[in-house]
Amino acid sequence: MKICLVHEEYPEETNFGGIATYQKRVAEEYVRLGHQVIVIARGLKENQHYFENGVEIYRLFNEPTGRQIEDYTNYRQMVANLLLELQNDGIEIIEVPDWGAESVLFEKDRKIPLVVRLHTPLKVWLKFNKNNFGEVTNQMLTWEEYALLQANLVTCCSNILKEIICKDFPLKPKDILVTPNPANLTNFFKDENIQKTNSLLYVGSLEERKGVVVLAKALNIFFKKFPKVKCYFIGKDTTRNSQNISTKEYIKSLVNEEYRSNLEFLGQLPNTSLNEFYNKCNVAIFPSLFDNFPYVTLEAMSTGIHIVGSKNSGMVEMLNNKNSIYNTPSHKNLAKKIITKFKLSQKSKYDVSNIQRVKTMYSSQVVCKNMLALYEKTIRDYKLYNITTSEIQKVLNACNINREVKAYKRNSSGVANAVIEILTNNENYVIKRYNSNVNFNLSQELQQTYTTYGINVCAPINKNVLTINNNKYNIFNYIKGKHVKLNKNLFNFLSKIVSLNRKTNLTSTINLKCENYYNILKNANLENSNIAQEIKYVIKRYEQIKQHSFVNECYLNHGDLSSGNILICNNNYYVIDFDEALVGPKLYDFAVICIKFFMRNEKINKNLFNKLKNKLIQENHDYKEQDFNNIIVYYLCKILLEKFALHLENKIDLFSIRQKQDYFEKYLNILKEM
Repeated sequence: MKICLVHEEYPEETNFGGIATYQKRVAEEYVRLGHQVIVIARGLKENQHYFENGVEIYRLFNEPTGRQIEDYTNYRQMVANLLLELQNDGIEIIEVPDWGAESVLFEKDRKIPLVVRLHTPLKVWLKFNKNNFGEVTNQMLTWEEYALLQANLVTCCSNILKEIICKDFPLKPKDILVTPNPANLTNFFKDENIQKTNSLLYVGSLEERKGVVVLAKALNIFFKKFPKVKCYFIGKDTTRNSQNISTKEYIKSLVNEEYRSNLEFLGQLPNTSLNEFYNKCNVAIFPSLFDNFPYVTLEAMSTGIHIVGSKNSGMVEMLNNKNSIYNTPSHKNLAKKIITKFKLSQKSKYDVSNIQRVKTMYSSQVVCKNMLALYEKTIRDYKLYNITTSEIQKVLNACNINREVKAYKRNSSGVANAVIEILTNNENYVIKRYNSNVNFNLSQELQQTYTTYGINVCAPINKNVLTINNNKYNIFNYIKGKHVKLNKNLFNFLSKIVSLNRKTNLTSTINLKCENYYNILKNANLENSNIAQEIKYVIKRYEQIKQHSFVNECYLNHGDLSSGNILICNNNYYVIDFDEALVGPKLYDFAVICIKFFMRNEKINKNLFNKLKNKLIQENHDYKEQDFNNIIVYYLCKILLEKFALHLENKIDLFSIRQKQDYFEKYLNILKEM
């Protein structure tokens, strides 16, 4: 692949923070793995073009005007101009961090996929740094949100940042893939030749978001107990704090006068010199009010230094140790944790578990191989799912919608289709282009059945499927609704759907599907498969359950009744996305609801299961208690048969990052309990 990484931060010239470390790490690892990598970064004095460790680097120098918005815009235009040249020269994919959205002015000319990597966008940063970013703030916020919405892939290094982004931006959890940052195990390691010096260590920019104000208050408590211990601060000073003064001076003012000589501020040091400090200090403290997946924590873990991290950060996932996490932003709790860790360091110099954790989970080779697999899939998907403005206009015209397209937003593409939200002068629409076989007749019949019984559906405007340039399309009116979590009203709505008379004369489609996957697995050579036992177990359970008469029932089912396919608008529920419509057992959608809505901590909530089961038994005396257990077994077998068969045929990788978002083991564990 020919990959382009875009952001002003790239060592050594613009080694400003974690983004710089990340970019250098992945760029050089991608080159080592045989790919071509181009980096576009800022130049501080002049334009440059050179190679370093196999990475091709362009540095762009933008002469400052003193006008912030103009300077930011001018630099992004320089980036856009260079990207246009590189696109014509064959780059295949671009990755840009959320911060600054530096490729945003290239968007109008972009013909290759864009990956946005979440680090910490300005919208989140402003919550924790109580100072003014300047006159460009609103423009930056607009740029960053636009870039996120236009991205073909959004990746994130921690679940905590993913949760925040989904609250603050119009993105759903399924739109963001979590994959960690790669660790630098070359420059950071345990060095037993370096003696411990009874000292504490903070590494990072001196800014309020990083928790240094909380740390200053905590040090008063710590120094009272250990008055001879030093605390080193490594990182550049800033005025990013509520006082708008030097954060270094702010820290000094908060530490009692008798302890100020215990503080040593070393400024920003070259990354290569930090290993010595991690090895000679006893405890590293990263007290951030918020942080996503701080590189300094990875570096510290690699050396075995004892660590205290923040609850409001990705460090919870990284360290996986409650004893290492303080309750942000309590300075008293922080002091308590530091004291505990310092005492522990007197008995055991190293935290060996962290060293092992970094090697197995965060090594550059493991992380970057996963990232490259995501890039490859994104490039394939872009070619398959990308829709041009002219295509969109043709779809509108074919439906006699004579309105000009003002803008469009790509929604995340599923396996079966590409989804585009269209903005015109008068109305908004949603267009779907189908890239696999969908039974449109079945979808229409189910939509009509729902409508007959008073269930609101989002049906296509076009009566028949549109075929344009050999592609199949449907167009829908845009429903300005929102997805809702399970509550009493939604529970009753789901119950009503399952209770409908959906009997059909059509033959079972789900039965054929299951049998097909079953035959693939039954005839497969499992000798070298690392999931052979799991496959054999599912085959056995399926052979048992398919003997039941309900397997041959012929009822219409939605097949994908999940929170993502039910909207609430003006207090009314709407069912959308009938692409998975199927014919199968009457209770099939009951099983789907139990898995999609009732699952908690990878187990079906028994109270919700029994509540819906009892409600359906009361409404239909033909149901028996065991029917409800059996249908869930059948549905779980279907999921697992499909995943295993596609894995054996190399159509999916069960152990990829994307599949781990919906990992087969959770379904297997539930099946074993049924």
